[in-house]
Order: sequence, then structure tokens, then C-alpha cells
Amino acid sequence: MNASTLTTLQSLGMTGSACPVTKVLAPNVARSFGEFSISYNRLTSDYGCDTTALVLRGRVFLVLNGNHAEQLCAAASAIGIQGCVDYFVENIAQANVRSEHLMATGITSDTFELLGTTLGVIGQDNIDRIAKAAT
Repeated sequence: MNASTLTTLQSLGMTGSACPVTKVLAPNVARSFGEFSISYNRLTSDYGCDTTALVLRGRVFLVLNGNHAEQLCAAASAIGIQGCVDYFVENIAQANVRSEHLMATGITSDTFELLGTTLGVIGQDNIDRIAKAAT
């Protein structure tokens, strides 16, 4: 991550963390908005590129390829979760293949029982919007 990107992420209120035992820095930075957070991961090894995730209650990851931290943080600050869902729907073509939006909306088998958490955070109307955009 270059210094300019790091400065921008810090200005958005995003912070990194370290493993309490090993003290190794996590590859991502995040900002919490209560029931959801925005996480930017600079590493490409797990997802094939850098990614930005809308994380619901720390267990459902709606992942977009690339750095969308600025836009998602602005949406979260202005409108809350609705702004983030709107942004995710508008950019669904950039969803990472490992994003959990298909499971979380019931399009594919919900192996990890993500639908309940998703319903509790974004509601059925937004689940339907994501599912429609994804198909």
C-alpha cells in the first residue's frame, strides 16, 4: 500500500489491528459503524486483488474487488447501512467471487447460515435488491 492510499484510509477513520498473540499486523484496515463495518484488504493472495468488504455483524462479507473504502465510508456516514447497500447493488458487477452475497441472500446454499444476520442488519427489501442485481 502506498503512502497516499494509507493517508486516505486513515483520513476516513480506518485503522489496522494486530494479532494479540503474535503482534503481526492484519493485512486490512477497517472502520466500524456499529452493526456493520467497512474493511479494505490490500493483499491479493486470498481474493486475487485488493478488496473492500461491507461486513455485517462481523460475520457476513459482501466483497467488492478494488478499493471502494472512500465511497462506502461516505455512504455509511451520510445514509448508514442503506447507503452501503445502495453502493454494493450499483457495483455488483465488481463483486469478488468469494463474496458471501449469494449465500446471504439465499441464491446459493447458505452453508454458514448468513441469511438471518443479513436480514437483521439490512432487511428483506435490501436482500431482495441484492439478489435481483446478482441474477
